[in-house]
Amino acid sequence: MQYKDYYAILGVDKNADAKQIKEAYRKLARKYHPDQNKEPGSAEKFKEINEAYEVLSDPEKRATYDSIPYGWTGQDFGQGHEGFRFAGPWTRGGRSQGIRFTFGTRDTDGFSDFFKTIFSGGLGDLFADQDIFKGWDAEPRQANYETTLEITLQEAYTGTEKKLRVNGRQITLKVPAGASDGLRLRVPGVMDTGGSQPADLYVTLRVKPHPFYRITGRDIECDMPVSVVEAALGTTIEFPYLKGTVKLTIPPGSQNGTVLRLRGLGLPGMKGEKPGNLLVHLDLRIPERLTGAEKKALQELGRVSSFNPRQGLAFN
Repeated sequence: MQYKDYYAILGVDKNADAKQIKEAYRKLARKYHPDQNKEPGSAEKFKEINEAYEVLSDPEKRATYDSIPYGWTGQDFGQGHEGFRFAGPWTRGGRSQGIRFTFGTRDTDGFSDFFKTIFSGGLGDLFADQDIFKGWDAEPRQANYETTLEITLQEAYTGTEKKLRVNGRQITLKVPAGASDGLRLRVPGVMDTGGSQPADLYVTLRVKPHPFYRITGRDIECDMPVSVVEAALGTTIEFPYLKGTVKLTIPPGSQNGTVLRLRGLGLPGMKGEKPGNLLVHLDLRIPERLTGAEKKALQELGRVSSFNPRQGLAFN
């Protein structure tokens, strides 16, 4: 198993804050997105970037990752207490130390073995068919049990049903439309504690990073590439969204970074909340290579235009 340096993959310092990590991810995701980059290896690079962001954008996952010695390759697993495992060549007081693995994250398709080892119970599919709560030593009293579940942005937007295996039986978890990252769902009375009263299970949702859209509160945001002509003259564009397609009117004279709001198209509201908005950030793109006709047209525009982008600037 190969060690993954997620900081190096995103090109950020180990002390980078959440904003720096997000900016680095967005830049690289645009560069290597399979729809934009057809070079060999770009798809694998894109997966690697998403995996790095999945870990470093989540405070809990990042803390777990940071506690691993650099270069660790999954050796020296030790058996811990209460059905957990520890990993690492480091010990303290004769007891295994290091990473405490739980078996709550099941959907890890597309992630590396390194990721699966740390965040899915370890060593590929070793625990794929195991009951995620089997073997827990619960006291015979009322208690709460916690796990996490990853969902896609599409599932968060529309709602979905997920199958979980708990105490040897399968249950269905209903994820409501508009579910946000960190939402905690309660499944009452499904955990057998050995006592007279079954315990509740609490499931914390984690929304996977999307290559184009991102969640901010109840709003959904994206960066929309537009050409100079589209921004200058204005136009209407259509693009795929989480429900069909969306039409967006770009006003004439729009500037790079302009934010256009489509009301009510963000995450659906929950428990009386208003739905969020879809916020589209215009990303003005300049062609890297011009045809002869394009050069001629731009030269003519420069000749007849009185526009001076530096007018009014004070340099001293």
